[in-house]
Parts: sequence; structure tokens; C-alpha cells
Amino acid sequence: MENMHQLLVSRFFIFCFVMFMTNVSYAGDIDVLKAREAYDKENVTALAELANQLQAEKHLLAPYAQYWLMMLQLDETDNERIATFLAQHEDYGFAQRLRDHYLRKLGKQQNWTQFSQEFSRYPSIDNTAVECLAAEAKELQQSNSHLLAAKYLWLSENDQPSDCDTLFEKMQTAGVIDEEAVWQRFRMASAKNKISLAKAILKRSNDYQTNQQALLGSAYQSPESFLKKSPISFKARFGREVSLYALIQLAKKDTWQAVNALKKIENQFNTDEKNYFYAMAGMQSAKRHEPEAQTLFQKSNVMTMSDDQVSWYARAALRATDWTQLLAIINQMKPEVAEEARWRYWKARALIALKKDNKQAVDLLINLGVERHYYGWLAQGELKRYTPPTLLQYKPNEREIADIASLAGVKRAKVLLDLDLRWEGKLEWKNVIKSFDDKQLLAAAYFANQQSWYDLAINTADDTRNMHDFSMRYLMPYKKLMTKAAQEQAIDETWVHGIARQESRFMHYAKSHVGAAGVMQLMPTTARWAAKGAGIGNYKSSMIDDLDTNITIGTYYLGHTLGVMKGNKIMASAGYNAGPGRAKRWLAAQPLEGAIYAETIPFDETRVYVQRVMANMYMYKKQTGDTGLTLKKLMGNTPAKP
Repeated sequence: MENMHQLLVSRFFIFCFVMFMTNVSYAGDIDVLKAREAYDKENVTALAELANQLQAEKHLLAPYAQYWLMMLQLDETDNERIATFLAQHEDYGFAQRLRDHYLRKLGKQQNWTQFSQEFSRYPSIDNTAVECLAAEAKELQQSNSHLLAAKYLWLSENDQPSDCDTLFEKMQTAGVIDEEAVWQRFRMASAKNKISLAKAILKRSNDYQTNQQALLGSAYQSPESFLKKSPISFKARFGREVSLYALIQLAKKDTWQAVNALKKIENQFNTDEKNYFYAMAGMQSAKRHEPEAQTLFQKSNVMTMSDDQVSWYARAALRATDWTQLLAIINQMKPEVAEEARWRYWKARALIALKKDNKQAVDLLINLGVERHYYGWLAQGELKRYTPPTLLQYKPNEREIADIASLAGVKRAKVLLDLDLRWEGKLEWKNVIKSFDDKQLLAAAYFANQQSWYDLAINTADDTRNMHDFSMRYLMPYKKLMTKAAQEQAIDETWVHGIARQESRFMHYAKSHVGAAGVMQLMPTTARWAAKGAGIGNYKSSMIDDLDTNITIGTYYLGHTLGVMKGNKIMASAGYNAGPGRAKRWLAAQPLEGAIYAETIPFDETRVYVQRVMANMYMYKKQTGDTGLTLKKLMGNTPAKP
């Protein structure tokens, strides 16, 4: 809360400075900032006064002050008043969030009639608490059959909100959550090391005993010691599951230590339990790029593997360029997994490598080639004598852009963003464009670009389906600065743009949850080190937010990382995101095709990051006139591990 207070104070003084410099005074706008600060401090008295003042002034954002006040007083506010306020402000960005909280209040009150009325106005369900309450309402008003349809809410690796507790109780009473479902979710939570959630799930088992909490904690803290002592009976399901958990914890550190530990007690487990162990051990081994990963997976059953497990089984085969095994795995995947773009692409590659069913391979690649993403562009490069379909290009005219600017929601978004209330401004923008057609989306993207809202411009242009403007989708707002910085470091400016687009969408004030800042998303310690190398004297931490400085030191660090990786941009991109040491550890004993190296990066975030950076670079090259290069060729190969 202290940080939020400092942020609001900073916003307040920035705004006052801007007003002074422009010789304009918008007292109401300052009152909006004060109202937001009162909301953050939960100062109801001050907020109520400011809300009345803004309403009397008929300020554009007066409803936001009313909304903040209502959020602080939701439990004490009459339901009809909330419903009326929602009906009057249905087109505001805050409407769905307020409705979420209102529906949760109605559920807590067991006011199912009013809940159903308000829920019918809900545009889309993206709130788990509301989903649980809606399922409970349906069960009460109709039949138990709705409990079975809601089982997916139970089968989650995440800790669900307390609003789901009553629903889960009813599901367990009705037998929808049976003993198997309890252990299924236990495995999901424990696989992600969510030990507190796993302990809570244990309590729903028919054989639950209080000492199980301590035993699970012991398996988590010291799996090797737990397995040596074997303090539990394998006759009970808990004994086998907690032992499996300890074995998998061991496998996260040392594959063969876990396998050898299993051999000593293997006869205590049934086939399903052994399958689960080998699938989990195989996944951990595959993430460490161990050649034994495939052998471990082969001891399991593809049909019982989770989506993550089967995907890593496929990656292990891919990294070994075992095209026969890869094709067999993809053919056994669940349809929804096999239909992912990545596996359609790699299936086509496997068919080509094995010289099997060339027509199926070509059909897969042609269908992928019209899709506008990394795998689609890789697919285009695999096709010989292939001319990509001409995509409809569209540039909005001034009238269309002016029509966007005149919309009430856009006007609100502009005031919010000008006041640096970015969360609210982006929410307002998202609410406005949600039903736009392609022409409107592009007009909105152009308007956002005119306001220097580069992130909104790119993301909005990215949403078009049939009509496109790739110059807007791949903006280059700081081209002169980035070209100059790239030339100084002797690196490719399209790569710098690809990195910046992925890191921050070119927003110079961007901050990550871990503290990375600016267009190039630099960590403070990295920035300080890079500033010295870039020759910036008297560097201060506050300079990280300066656009020119951020680009200069960020580009220097990119050049340094590229040098460490001996010019390999895939590895340098991975190193920029996850650290150079990791990028080197992910090399194989033999050279790898760049796309295979990227596909088998063990960190989900870094894998997606590298693929998108390289796709960005590819599109920037096309935009700057280099149209003869394929994405596959751009990615090249990674060298063998030294």
C-alpha cells in the first residue's frame, strides 16, 4: 500500500507539472487522482466527498469515483442500488469487475433469484468464483446433472477461491468428486509443488488422518530421507501417493537416483501409479535434455499422460531427431493437443523426414501457412514454389480514426491514460474494442499510435482476422534511436526491434513484476553494469527510465550477450531472457536446428519468448525490404556443446 501511495503521489505531481507547463488547469482531473488515492487508502469519507464533487462538476470520470466508493462499501450498499448503477454504466471498463464482486455478494447471501437475473447480463465468464456460484445456482434451480458439468472447476492445479467451497461440498456429497478425483487433483497440485493446496486436498480423502499433513511435509522437505525411512504403509492410497510424490521430488534433481529408489519399492505400486512416475520422471529428464528421457517415457502409457507430459515426450524425440518416434507420439496425442500449431508443424516435418504421405505433409503446411504466427511462418519456409496467399491490407482514413476518437469509452480511456491510470485506461480500451470489426480495430490502432500508446496500437492491430496492417502490428516508433544504438554495437536493428516489441511493446515506462524497466526491460543490476560498459558516466538508477539511456544500455547488453553466444541470435535471445549460462547449458552434444533448440527450451516463458522474438525479427526484416529470407533460415543452427 505504501508503494501504491508513492505511485499516486508521483502521478499527482507529474500531472500538476504538465498542467503548469501547458498553462491549463483541470482541477477535476486532479480530483480524480485524489479520489484514486483515497480509494487506495480506503478513506471512505474523503472519497465520498470527492465523488460528489466530481459528479457536481459532471466530470467525465465521475462514475469512476462512484465505482471506487461502491467497491469500498459493497457489503453495506443496497443490492438494488448496485444493480441500477451497473445498468447505467454497462459500457464502462469497470462494469464487469463490479459485477464480479456483486455476484459474489449475492452468492454469499444465497440470493439466487437476483444472482440469476444479474448473471444473465454477464458478457463472458472469466472469474472462477463466479463460475462456481453459477454452477451452484444451476444445481439449486434445476438438477444435480449440472454438478458433473462443473467438475472441471475441481480438477485444477490452482487454489480455487472460497466461493467454490459449498459447490465442492455438494459435488462430493453427490459423488461427482469421488476418491479418484481427490487423488487426481492431489497429483495436479503436487506436480506443481503447491504443497499447501495438496495438504488441503488431502482432507477430502475418505481415509484422511491428521498425521498425513506432517508426512507430506516431510516428503516435500527431504524426499530421499523420507523414502529411506518408509514411515507409511503402502496398503493405503495415501501411502503410495505420498511415496510417489517423494520419488518425483527426487527425480526433479536426479533422474537415476529416483529410478533406483523406485526399484526398491516398485512392487508396492499398481500399473497406473508406475505409469505416472515414469511419465513425470521422463518429463523432468526431458527438461534436463537427458538422452534417457525417451526410455523413461516408454515405460509409461501415452494415453494416460497429461498434456505437459506428452508434449515433453514429443520434445525428447524431436531433440534426438527421432522422427519415427515423434510421429508415433503425435498420432497418439489427444485431438486438442495434436491440433496445436506446434504439433501440426512438427508432424509435417516428421512426415517429410520419413518420406511418408507427402500430400498430408503439404496439406498440413499449407493450412498452417495462412496462420499469422511463428509456426505459420516456419511452415511457409518448408514449402517449395509456394506463394503465400495475399492478405487483405487496410489503412483507415481520417474519418474512421476520428470516429474512434469520438467514442465515449475512448474519451474515458484517453483521460485515464493521460493521468497515468494505466490499469483503468487499458481496461476501458479493451472494453471499447471487444466488438469491433477489422476496420474499426485498425482505426483504433492508428488512433492509439497517434497517442503514443504503442502497446495498445500493436495489440489492437494484432486482433484483426481478415484485414491487416503489419506496419501497425510491427511498429518501429524509435527507429532512429534503435538504428543508431544497433549500429554502435554492430548488431542487427531488426533483432533489437524484435526484442523490444516482445519485452515492452515499446512502452518506455513499462515495469515487470520482478523489477525490469523500460523499453528494453533491464534489471537494475544489469543496467548499472551495462551503463559502465556503454560509457555512460555518473549513471544513476533513475536513468533506467530515460528512453535514450535505456535503449543505449539495453542494446549494449544485447551486443555483449550476442558476443558471448558467438553471434547466435537464438541463444542470445534466450540468454537475454533467462541468462547466458542457461542458454549455453541448453545446447546439445551435436549441432541443432535453431527451431529444435527453441522448441526444447525447458522454461515455458523463455521458449515462447525466443520464438516470438525471432518471429518479430522475421517480420521486421520483411518490413525493411528483406523479403527473400525464410524464418527457418533466419533461425539457423545452434552449435554443439563445447
